[in-house]
Amino acid sequence: MDRLGRYRIEARIGEGAMADVFRAHDPDIGRVVAIKVLKPDYRRDPELGARFLREARAAGALNHPNIATIYDVGEADGVPYIAMELIEGRPLDMVLQAQGRMPFERVLALGAQLADALSWAHAQGVVHRDVKPSNILLSSDGKTAKLLDFGVARIGESDGHLARTQAGQMIGTPRYMSPEQALGLPVDPRSDLFSLGAVLYEMVTGKVAFDATGLATLALQIAQAKVAPVERSAADCPPGLRQIIDKLLAKKPDQRFADGAQLLQALRRESAALTTEDSVTRRGLSLRFKLPLALVSITLIALVLSISTILTRQQHALEHMAIASGETIATFVTKNAAVSLADNAGLPPDQQDWTPLQAFVAAASQDGGVRGIAVVDAGGTIRAASDGRRVGQRYAAPTGEQRLDAGGLAVTNAADGKGGALRFVRPIRYAGADFGSVDILLPRTSLDAAMANARTLMIALASIIMLVVLAIGYMSGAMVVRPLRRLEQSFDEARAHGFALRISHRRRDEIGALFDGFNRLAAEIEPRLHGTATEAPALDATCIQIVPKRAA
Repeated sequence: MDRLGRYRIEARIGEGAMADVFRAHDPDIGRVVAIKVLKPDYRRDPELGARFLREARAAGALNHPNIATIYDVGEADGVPYIAMELIEGRPLDMVLQAQGRMPFERVLALGAQLADALSWAHAQGVVHRDVKPSNILLSSDGKTAKLLDFGVARIGESDGHLARTQAGQMIGTPRYMSPEQALGLPVDPRSDLFSLGAVLYEMVTGKVAFDATGLATLALQIAQAKVAPVERSAADCPPGLRQIIDKLLAKKPDQRFADGAQLLQALRRESAALTTEDSVTRRGLSLRFKLPLALVSITLIALVLSISTILTRQQHALEHMAIASGETIATFVTKNAAVSLADNAGLPPDQQDWTPLQAFVAAASQDGGVRGIAVVDAGGTIRAASDGRRVGQRYAAPTGEQRLDAGGLAVTNAADGKGGALRFVRPIRYAGADFGSVDILLPRTSLDAAMANARTLMIALASIIMLVVLAIGYMSGAMVVRPLRRLEQSFDEARAHGFALRISHRRRDEIGALFDGFNRLAAEIEPRLHGTATEAPALDATCIQIVPKRAA
């Protein structure tokens, strides 16, 4: 076949039980499409032809990003056809055959798309009735799922002028049928949800949900037997996703999700719970802030007390070192000045010679560690000084708190206009007699600089510690708040949905035990809440009437 109506056929790309699929080009709009053409053997059957066109009418009304778009429906040269969106990708069944089970994150993402598509179709009154991996096409990047082939779709009862499937006819791929389809009972949108549950089960585990071979045993298995637990083949599957699949595969329709919208909500909630923080209304200050603030406050108090003690002790140690240095200098000057003072003390004033003493003091003052020296005689007159202008003047004794050692050394803090200093005053004794005193001024520059440097380093260290404690406190608070919020939201949703959910997690700590406790509680309460549901009828393989499927 080279042409069909206005379409130029380029290649055959697929085949179903009822139709062939071709790649074609629409010259009117310059678009490449997929053309589904009813097989020759079925064109002679008016019922099948009508059913084929019913697929187009059903799917053509569905405009959704996860449903293959129908562009055109018609008949050319007696050949019914459907022109639809050409999707570059592979059917899900081929993907599963090639790679086996999928990561549960991807299952959640694709499952949400399919649930959204079914929700839209059901809202339009269309039940797919044949949800299976081969009717799900994944895009080339594997991130988008498209639901195909509404070939056995049933239009809702409100659309009375369209043909309906005969009651009791088994329609749908047997391995993915719902129990209602297996029993030939009327179906509703919840039948599609069961089929999607079987698909999700296969995506998660890499195995089909129902593995019987014969039609009778397969129908019996679907209607009565429980599937093998998901965790047996996929231990890493979160409990929440396992619960969603188990709920979808419930034998009774009223125990499944009410519709695709509710399923979509559950899948999105599960995905959000595993990837992002649940958002809830905050009551007061959150623990993620209370905890770091408490830690920072306690740490700050401890640091202030510790740093104050350390700096005080360090200052005392440095002052002790400075005093020891001053005592050494004072002792040296005192010993050298004692002889000169003793010699001049017994001479008349006009015969006294203070020149050697002044020369010694001037030389000693050249040391950069000495700011000033004054030698005072017993009468209180300055006889030698580093500042020559003071020689001959009366000496004013220092005031303020003094510290005396065994040798009579007095130490006081002083200021001379050049910053802080330490003043050392020591009496001059010679041969048991007092001949005056020595006044030495040493700068505190090095001492104050050392203390300032120590304070700066301590403040920097304290700041780093505070930041680390703040970060640790915030992260610790977040680690506690996030699971608590999940638990709070789970209780709220459990109350709204009758405990039809589980908390997914991979934790092995106390929080994980708390989540497991909630899951055990939900598993125990949920059957009680739904205990009044009618039991499914028991089946026997001999009482099942299998109507062969004739549709694609």
